[in-house]
Amino acid sequence: MLGIVAIASGLFLFLNHRRHLNEVLSDAKNKRIFAFEIRKYRRRSAISAMITSTGFMLAALNWVNEPRVFTVFIMMILGLLLAILVIAFFDLFLVGLQQIATPDPRSQKAMIEAFLKQREEAVAQAKAEGNSEDESDVQSSPVTPNSASLEDAEQADETS
Repeated sequence: MLGIVAIASGLFLFLNHRRHLNEVLSDAKNKRIFAFEIRKYRRRSAISAMITSTGFMLAALNWVNEPRVFTVFIMMILGLLLAILVIAFFDLFLVGLQQIATPDPRSQKAMIEAFLKQREEAVAQAKAEGNSEDESDVQSSPVTPNSASLEDAEQADETS
């Protein structure tokens, strides 16, 4: 029974990963993201195939009579489970790194706006305290960021 469940879940995962890849292929933004998604699909389909083959081996244990063959089957199943865990951890690590490395222009813009707001509050507070030395130091630094550099960074990311 456990083998049948493993076979069904492996096939379901394979179909689910294929559906996700089709969504990514229809909305590919740049070559780097496209290549990452292809590699992710290959890792995940390999895991799905291993789960399915583990299910077949579990289902086949019912017909094994000899203890040596039974032991070999169990060792192969444990090896496949270990390989599944290693590849899944590797996939989790790589997907996390990719999420960290991908810039988000909306959150960058919000962070710059929050910084500018805090900067203006610091200038207003310095004026209210009447501290002329700190006020000249704070006002001498630029208050507005170079918005063109943010757009250039987005264009460079799209072209790469």
